[in-house]
Amino acid sequence: MNNFVLKMVFGIALSFITSGFYLQTDKTQLVSHPTGDKTYGKEYFPTELKKTLIYDSSFGDLELKITKENNSHIFSYDSEKFKYRQKLFVNDSGLFVNETYQKIKLLLFITKEGKYVYNKPLLRIPFPVHVGQEWTWDGKEFINDETHTVNLKAKVTKVETITTPAGKFEVLKVETTLETSEGTKNILTEWYAKDLGMVKMLVSIEGGGMLGFARDVLGYGTILFELKEIINK
Repeated sequence: MNNFVLKMVFGIALSFITSGFYLQTDKTQLVSHPTGDKTYGKEYFPTELKKTLIYDSSFGDLELKITKENNSHIFSYDSEKFKYRQKLFVNDSGLFVNETYQKIKLLLFITKEGKYVYNKPLLRIPFPVHVGQEWTWDGKEFINDETHTVNLKAKVTKVETITTPAGKFEVLKVETTLETSEGTKNILTEWYAKDLGMVKMLVSIEGGGMLGFARDVLGYGTILFELKEIINK
């Protein structure tokens, strides 16, 4: 999978684990809604939460932890197989990424790890957005002594209702295609709920990179994250 796709995951990004990995089936139910000219903003992409979110993922259960560092917020996801940190900031123009750290344990003796920075803030979501809106971002990512170009194309496709293990949510559906000079191409589909953020993410792996290697070794081509539990603080 594209190194960049894992980094998107806040999102980064994921249910494969028994003694190794297994692929979870998609349990989501979808109901479409008409949208008109309504716009959506920061309320669907919060950087501060008064709830604890637990995700069922391809890397086991993940708990989202958010900490603040100066004007940025660090989103952290951890499991035995997967560690992910993303430094984000929000302004009136949108949600941006400055830096990402990721570590994935593929097999007993195979671990991939990297810290990525960008030559300019990476645009994840512009504000405000409306159904049918498209945007692009082109830039560079740096890891160790390597430099890769990144091309992002994204679109808000619809408003719909989905059901995850945590319940039913009305959400914005965002589809993103990512390509890099490393030879990766992946399709990322995300569902965002008001005042919660991401409640589901599905990644289709078409290129190489960190998870592309895992796909070749373990034989899977999709990764799934679904919100499992909401705990009030």
